[in-house]
Amino acid sequence: MEHKITKNDLLIFSATAAILFVLGILSSMYYPHLSDWLQHRSEQTVILNADRACNPINKTCTISDSELAIALKLGDSVQPLAAFPVLVSLAGTTAAKAKAVTVYFTMADMDMGFNRFDLGQQADGTWRGQAILPVCTAGRRDWRATVKVASDPPYTGEFYLLANP
Repeated sequence: MEHKITKNDLLIFSATAAILFVLGILSSMYYPHLSDWLQHRSEQTVILNADRACNPINKTCTISDSELAIALKLGDSVQPLAAFPVLVSLAGTTAAKAKAVTVYFTMADMDMGFNRFDLGQQADGTWRGQAILPVCTAGRRDWRATVKVASDPPYTGEFYLLANP
């Protein structure tokens, strides 16, 4: 017996495909946040804030508490659309527990997209990688670098920088 496809069948198929497409887009957008939340939902994240006057471009800025010190140093020139090196050094009793280090670049009150860079641990214990910043169409250069350390407990370090023109 042959089954004929009706308009109702096509409508159900189209609606199902559209729903799956939207769910796929939403899950790809929110997966990093969901992943972080699921990893750290039972742990309290320790948040450290750097002095706003310390610009980590070609200079090391350090923030710490009694358990962990996070030092961030960026390349000697940080410009939009140009790769630059990122170096994070950890010290203290929690440093050995670090499983991963990720750096996010954001701008206050401005959606600059998703700028996440996973760093690789080096033989000397530092974490290194490369980053690229997008162009701000408003001409702003003030960025916030958020260093997330996956450890027990997890740490977040907030640094502020002014990119080169």
